[in-house]
Amino acid sequence: MSWKQFWFDRSVSQRMGAVVGVAMAVFHIYTALFGTFDALMQRSVHLGLGLILVFLVYTTGKTAKGRAIGKLDVISIAATVVVIGYLFARYEWITVGRFPLVSPLGWYDYLLGTLLILLVLEGAKRVVNPALVYVGVAFLIYPLIGPYLPGILHSAPVGWVSVVEFNYLSLGGIFGIPLGVSATEIALFIIFGSVLMRSGGSFLISNIATSVAGRYVGGPAKVAVVASSLMGMISGSATANVATIGSITIPMMKKAGYPPIFAAAVEAVASCGGQIMPPVMGAAAFVMAAFTGIPYAKICFYAAFPAILYYLSLFCYVDLEARRLKLKGLKPEFTFKVILLDYGHMLIPIAVLLYFLVMGYTPRLSGAMGTVTAIIASQFRKTTRLSVPSVFAALEDGAKGMLIVCVSTATAGILCGTLDLTGLSQRFGSAFMSITGGNLLAGLFLGMVIAFVLGLGLPTTPAYILQVTTVIPALVKLGLPIYVAHLFAFYYACLALITPPDASAAYTAASLADADGWKTGWLATKMSLVAFIVPFMFAYDQSLLWVGSLWKILGNGLTACVGVWCIAVAGEGYLLRTLKIYERVIAAISAICLIFPLGILDLVGGVGSAFLIINQLLGRRRMMGKVEVA
Repeated sequence: MSWKQFWFDRSVSQRMGAVVGVAMAVFHIYTALFGTFDALMQRSVHLGLGLILVFLVYTTGKTAKGRAIGKLDVISIAATVVVIGYLFARYEWITVGRFPLVSPLGWYDYLLGTLLILLVLEGAKRVVNPALVYVGVAFLIYPLIGPYLPGILHSAPVGWVSVVEFNYLSLGGIFGIPLGVSATEIALFIIFGSVLMRSGGSFLISNIATSVAGRYVGGPAKVAVVASSLMGMISGSATANVATIGSITIPMMKKAGYPPIFAAAVEAVASCGGQIMPPVMGAAAFVMAAFTGIPYAKICFYAAFPAILYYLSLFCYVDLEARRLKLKGLKPEFTFKVILLDYGHMLIPIAVLLYFLVMGYTPRLSGAMGTVTAIIASQFRKTTRLSVPSVFAALEDGAKGMLIVCVSTATAGILCGTLDLTGLSQRFGSAFMSITGGNLLAGLFLGMVIAFVLGLGLPTTPAYILQVTTVIPALVKLGLPIYVAHLFAFYYACLALITPPDASAAYTAASLADADGWKTGWLATKMSLVAFIVPFMFAYDQSLLWVGSLWKILGNGLTACVGVWCIAVAGEGYLLRTLKIYERVIAAISAICLIFPLGILDLVGGVGSAFLIINQLLGRRRMMGKVEVA
């Protein structure tokens, strides 16, 4: 990229956005390398720059050439500067000199606090979706009407003054833990992914995937699975994965003979897996580390095998569909040697990132070191070399990529603030226990439904955060270890990305494939069925999270892999030939028995899968005999 493209060919508002974006990215890299500021200061700068960039990028004005910055955007930017600037102007008094919810405040404090809440909600409306705004407004109104509601919704009186102060001048509302994680952890990984992609990362990943899996039966779809899983390990964003890798893999799959709906569903499911696939996972995983106190590396360790089962299931679906359609492989455009020669050095930043994570360094330092290494490594070859304007463009892209997380976590802070002020989370936990009667299975089903419903209307991170203060404590009371309860809720919050009626990742993939979004969403749901089952399994036996004796982990892991294969066979309805109804039933029952970590059920599942294979072999032999006779 040249200076002309980055700067001179852009409008004034775009230049302003570039300056703010680069400044935001540099701020996060600097603080990650040399130490973060005080919590409120770090989060204020993060949110302030984020909101300004939102109003510069998601503009409301229009011109003959397209969208442009409008009056509302200018007012919003000015208001953001005033609101955040006030925090710095009276920082010592806010953090040290007053007693929260006790010391009297001036009318201007309440005015600025209300203004910040409005700015955050406006940012959420522009960047995320109106549903998040509606939920945020509902949680702001609840403390005011809580005293007049019956049952568990009844609360002690909480005035608007307390709501505003808690959200604006404390670390319990907008500037709470969710935004703190966004400001210190998540931002660095988004910047890292942006720099890596600008320096040829997507080309490297897609071509490595093609070299590894392309030549086999149904190669293009297997390339999509491998490439999206690799991409997801870095970006952790389902929609970003679909938009980048999907633009390459979906046309490739369609050209190879896969139906458009199947191609879109494969990409959506593969991209959604990035939320649960270590080492980066989704933004909510960083929030999980903050709420549980469990090191992020250990969360990645727990999440690794369920993620492997997820992708194994998808890989089996792809393979069976390719064999059913008799699709051939894909000849790689570049040899593995050529790819490594021209782009292989860009694996160094990924290795650096993993090294720092495994060695126990903080995620933010790991992300910063990976980013700096990526910029340096890109200079090793002409094919990846980043010019100064390209580096700035990558940093700007990273800042823009932060916006959805920044405003989502700020809005989630409003939700958490209301729960803390009113005590609703404690009452909800008691009601949860009363409804389930202390029964773990009933609690898991109810938790799944609540988590899934929340995920349908909210992005993954806010949906998960709501459960942190409501569902998860109740699951812990039912006897689940804290890391199991958090992972259980996290899974179902993620799955809404591919399950109708929300299914944003599936709809994005469908648009790229010119397919029906609704049908794509339901097919993606069927292909990700293992993700609905596995959380129940590791809730009862943590060996699937690699907790326990080595032999138990290996034994249950092996049977789970066979069970996942059976799920794909039952869902696809094909093995060596098209399955009959009773064979699909046997495959489904065998799958559940094998995944469920109980010895006697493993025996039943093993017998069922063996019968299925033998029956398929005999059936194919009879069909071949009939063909020869004919």
